[in-house]
Amino acid sequence: MKKILSLLMLLVSLATANAKCDWSSLKLQQWNNRNVYKWFVSGDVLDDTCVDWMFVVYDMQTKKTDTVWDIRGVCEVQFNEKGKYKMYLKVWNRCEKCDTVLYREVNIIYFPKCNFTYSMRSSNGSNCSDSIVGEMSLGPWTKGNLCWQWWSYIYNSKELNDISQNDWDSISDEELYGYYDFNDTGMIFYQGPTDAARRIKYKFPSDGHYLVVTQWYNECLSQDTFFFTRITVNCNKVTSIKNIVKIEDLKIIGYFDMIGRKVDYMEINKPYLIIYNNGKRQKVMRTE
Repeated sequence: MKKILSLLMLLVSLATANAKCDWSSLKLQQWNNRNVYKWFVSGDVLDDTCVDWMFVVYDMQTKKTDTVWDIRGVCEVQFNEKGKYKMYLKVWNRCEKCDTVLYREVNIIYFPKCNFTYSMRSSNGSNCSDSIVGEMSLGPWTKGNLCWQWWSYIYNSKELNDISQNDWDSISDEELYGYYDFNDTGMIFYQGPTDAARRIKYKFPSDGHYLVVTQWYNECLSQDTFFFTRITVNCNKVTSIKNIVKIEDLKIIGYFDMIGRKVDYMEINKPYLIIYNNGKRQKVMRTE
């Protein structure tokens, strides 16, 4: 506790009065994407080998401080809790015995009830789902609040398609966000910022892995959050079927599910029937 109090007093103190220390070139810039904040310190005074600096985050809710490591004057913090925070930059000159403090305030808003509900449908009446219909919730928006925007995007690319199905289903959002550049040309659909953008209706053009990204954005506070929804479309016609016995003079007249309904596509690892022109039936299963 004594260490925290002494550090706070050090951080909030005014710059030491010393004519030999000119801090006028110091700049502390702030940038954020989602709830990830970056700060960048610059200035000619930093070239002085006597000058050191330190970044500290102060949580105004818990009254706790944390030192944040930086790389060449750039530090990054991800805030996961609603509340107000201060980022302090302490700069001091060991040789001249003078110091100064710069700070920026951060107000992290909460995103309650942000969710995206959707259903998959077939565009041609088959048993293959190749279209999505979904809706974003209003989120934290309240009546008369003009700060909120809603955005939705759909991504697809060779990089996403090449992810194995197991990895696609299990990879975390954070890993996926780091794996793929979402400013890439893989964006095949977007809409926003109006309320109408909350409703998505889209037919996927081909098989593959599709990432539906929904964004709630508060323009006034420059705060937002993203949700990722992963969609797999697999509507290939019958390929690589095991247990098919080729018989001369017999022709396949159709593929059917196990209760006799004709199908255009076969899902993986699900049993189907092949019916031949002589009435013969054969149970098969698509394996890939």
